[in-house]
Amino acid sequence: MNYKQSDIKLFKGFIYHQRNGRIDHFFKNTTHAILINLKKNQNNNQLKHPTLFSIDKFNLFSWSSSIHGSQQKKISNECLYKFIINLITTSVNEKRKIYEVKLLTFPKVLGFGFNPLSIYFCYNNKGLLLHSVFEVRNTFGDIHHYILKNTQQNGDSQKTLKKLFVSPFYQKKGYYHLYSKQIDRKILTSVKYIIDNNIVFSASMDLKEIEFKNLNILKALITFSLFPGKIWINIHLQALFLWLKKVAFYKIPKSEKIKHSFGNKVSSNK
Repeated sequence: MNYKQSDIKLFKGFIYHQRNGRIDHFFKNTTHAILINLKKNQNNNQLKHPTLFSIDKFNLFSWSSSIHGSQQKKISNECLYKFIINLITTSVNEKRKIYEVKLLTFPKVLGFGFNPLSIYFCYNNKGLLLHSVFEVRNTFGDIHHYILKNTQQNGDSQKTLKKLFVSPFYQKKGYYHLYSKQIDRKILTSVKYIIDNNIVFSASMDLKEIEFKNLNILKALITFSLFPGKIWINIHLQALFLWLKKVAFYKIPKSEKIKHSFGNKVSSNK
């Protein structure tokens, strides 16, 4: 299988988290992510992939559409593609036709997985990126979609109010600068959390495509780049470190009814 032309791709890279303020905190982790062409995956899981990877079935690596999209109900493979298109067209009054949607997310390992951030890249029929949708999920079961309208093919920073309570170490205030771009076989993403014009937290991913084959899946497990529950465990481990550093802890608010919001281009002087 020619992985350069595959409709499902495997990426390897690093995640960086930086907390700024009275108490600084930084960590870096290796990770693997997958990029799935949702348009091609509408009909009976037609995407080709290694035997150690499955869609909606248990395997060493797997992916399930049911954990994405809507918080109110599970979404099938066929519906996720339509859900994202409908979300954009009805929310931002998009007149241009979205032809293809690709989802960047983390695979499950041995049936277990957690995706704090997934990104949908939405293209027209000429391959022009029209929108990016940041799907943010917290460990309390809430989900929010930040919809960004791309004005540059190389990506541009988008500003949006923080709508979802993600961490008990931050209040639900301030705003994000969100950024993502895909160049050749690389994907870069960045989230900057800003309060009172100060960057209090930043997270980024630097990913490079590797061949999607059984050997690389096994390597990910052997090197502990990805293992069952890694993201979930690491979130709570870092929370423990922050608690030991006596970082302020905030009460979890009630869930928001609004599940999507929109970004605006950030001017150069911000």
